[in-house]
Amino acid sequence: MFLLEVNVEFDSKNQALRFFKSIKPELMGEFLRSKMKIAQNEEELKIKISAQDKKALRASLNSLLKPLVLFSEMEKIQ
Repeated sequence: MFLLEVNVEFDSKNQALRFFKSIKPELMGEFLRSKMKIAQNEEELKIKISAQDKKALRASLNSLLKPLVLFSEMEKIQ
């Protein structure tokens, strides 16, 4: 089993909540080889990913990082 913990800090609690809501539908699906848990603590999201193998871990991380980069770019536009 492979485990990864990621802490992502935002500028505000509201911004962290908006990002969480934007990726929540993605996390609602079932994954065969990995699980992702997210908890919000003020302006920080704590993400824990557990996976059966390295490829599943990388895929789960990518499914988080791509929306995070997009969210960051959208925030700059506003």
